[in-house]
Amino acid sequence: MSNYGAFEQKSGQLSVGAAIGYGWAKFKDNAPVWIGILLIAAVIQVVLIGIFDGFGTSSDMSAAFSPWRILGTIVTSIVSYLINAALVRGSLHEVDGNRPAFGSFFQFTNVGAIIIASLIIGVASFIGLILFIIPSLIVVFLTWWTLQFVIDQNEDAFTAIKSSFRVISHNVGPVLLLALALVGINIVGAILFLVGLLVSIPISIIASTYAYRVLTGRYVSYVSG
Repeated sequence: MSNYGAFEQKSGQLSVGAAIGYGWAKFKDNAPVWIGILLIAAVIQVVLIGIFDGFGTSSDMSAAFSPWRILGTIVTSIVSYLINAALVRGSLHEVDGNRPAFGSFFQFTNVGAIIIASLIIGVASFIGLILFIIPSLIVVFLTWWTLQFVIDQNEDAFTAIKSSFRVISHNVGPVLLLALALVGINIVGAILFLVGLLVSIPISIIASTYAYRVLTGRYVSYVSG
């Protein structure tokens, strides 16, 4: 274990301010890597859009249902799932007290569970969106920590979804306050010409993972300094 923070047990006592402060402190200590990984992710997504969608140059609606576009949707979705997983993996390194390098973000092996869990949540959220939006928001909220359970505790997709639902539903008050605070932070980040998202997204992911560890009774590291 490195000196990037010592272990601290904070089981069951979630403070929204502490979570956000923790996310900021950890991001600040490793900002170039977090910003770099987000920029790499953005470039990958833009390239995939260019390959499969031609940067939106076609106005033919039927082209959206062509085999090439369907393949593109599948590929970009899977890549998006894996990028989300990489960011969660990085945040888990942070709460473990290990400053992640670029390669650290991809230290996960349960790719199948990540894709299946993300797909299930995506479909459930879409169905909820059709049902007047609120059910979709509930699905997203209650499954917020699914990838943490998949990557951190090596749970399968269905078990991880149930675990996220159980922990969050038992702690709705503090988790909802944290979620609203992080949404606000990311809205501010988006308003700042989107550049602010390079800061707000890592803070949000680290703060969320900190909260997950606190409420599941697993250790989190002290903020160094």
